[in-house]
Amino acid sequence: MCVRITLIPALTIITALINDFSGLLKAAFKRLKSIIDHAPVLLALTLTACATYQAKELNEQAIAQQNANPSIAQLHIQASQIKHPLLKPIPFDLSDGLSPDEAAMIAVIQNPELRVARTKQGIATAQVLQAGLLPNPRLAYNFAAVTGGLDQGKVQGYGLSLDWEFTSLLTRSNKVLAAQAEQQSIDLQIAWQEWQVAQAAKLACYQLQVYDQQYSLLSESLKRLDSNKLQIQKALDHGWATTLENTTAIIAAEALESRLQAVLQQKQHQQERLNRVLGQPPGQIMTYQATDLPDELITPNFEQLTQDLTPHRLDLLALKQGYQAQEEQLRIAILQQFPKISLGLTQTKNNSNYYTVGAGVALSLPLFDQNQGVIALATASRQLLFDEYSNRDFQSKADVAELLTTITSINTEIKTARTGLSQLETLFNAYTTANNEHQIDQPTYYAAWNNVTDKHIEVLTLQLHLIEARIALETATGRYAL
Repeated sequence: MCVRITLIPALTIITALINDFSGLLKAAFKRLKSIIDHAPVLLALTLTACATYQAKELNEQAIAQQNANPSIAQLHIQASQIKHPLLKPIPFDLSDGLSPDEAAMIAVIQNPELRVARTKQGIATAQVLQAGLLPNPRLAYNFAAVTGGLDQGKVQGYGLSLDWEFTSLLTRSNKVLAAQAEQQSIDLQIAWQEWQVAQAAKLACYQLQVYDQQYSLLSESLKRLDSNKLQIQKALDHGWATTLENTTAIIAAEALESRLQAVLQQKQHQQERLNRVLGQPPGQIMTYQATDLPDELITPNFEQLTQDLTPHRLDLLALKQGYQAQEEQLRIAILQQFPKISLGLTQTKNNSNYYTVGAGVALSLPLFDQNQGVIALATASRQLLFDEYSNRDFQSKADVAELLTTITSINTEIKTARTGLSQLETLFNAYTTANNEHQIDQPTYYAAWNNVTDKHIEVLTLQLHLIEARIALETATGRYAL
């Protein structure tokens, strides 16, 4: 609905106000003339309050200083003082190795991407400051000299005016509210990004631990296969084994070597990913703390996890604040339908040495542009944010349901794998006894041993999947420890 302005009554009212306050206008212009007389002093004082340019060099030294890692003592202090809606300060001690929780804290403190994100907080603060500022009044001065004609008795004339757009007051409070809501939205977005980076670092520590254990098991298994390969080669030399058996032993050792290299490559890649998350230089290798891997995860049910999901999902809270900011932007767009009105005071002296003082009004006529384009854009933007929030809320609950199903499935798989491992270990113990009594051939004994190793690796892989699902559920629900 557009604002309708009747010009004639409005101008009549303004004229009446000008007549009623003529004395006030004369007093105002005496003050204005005094300001002009002291303009050089005022200008000097104004310039001293202005911001000045400060150069900031972009060079290798500055970048190196920016990316320098804090000392261990500084990490202790920063980790104990961390303020985050979801992350809490923890005892920080790297002397016994890096734990997943400590990795999460270091990532929040040192991650370079988070440093970039936090810079946005300064931009949002500046926007709040700018939103509260009113437009400056405009001061104009003109000079009229007599250059020809009948100039007897004529003097040099001048004109002085001061005006200000007072309709800016209509939207000031809305602009401030919009900027404050946007600032809160950015703060929550940064906190959500910190939460995700912390969880990624935490998961990377668990992955490195599992890869280390898998590598150790495969290395031990490869030694057995190499020993078995040598024994079969000796048997082949004495005619006690066939060429097929020897070829089979060689292929088995080569296949295991490939598996070992694949795990080593995974471990190295994961190490570099963790270095990047932690803000560490490439090639950095840290000692990691051994942690127990779970065989089962008991979680709250779907209703318990989702009934208060929004307060823990910082991205949803950020979207909600963004929606409030857009609500204010729509109000601003509607208020800006009102024509811009500037009120001003004037004082002139003409060439006949007559002085006049008066007031003026400038009014924009909304004949073509009634701000309908800005209103339509603000309305569509609000709807987009509404849809984004609704979709994110739906997807977050769907993620929780899917992860709960995944966790239940992995719990069952680990239980089954543990049962199979127990059976294989029992069989291997029997084969060990038989091998010690020379009642079984070495290939059969080593095959049983390798089966136990493969089942151990399978259990480790399932445990890693369970940890991945648990951390994904923590991330999806905004709960640090489930």
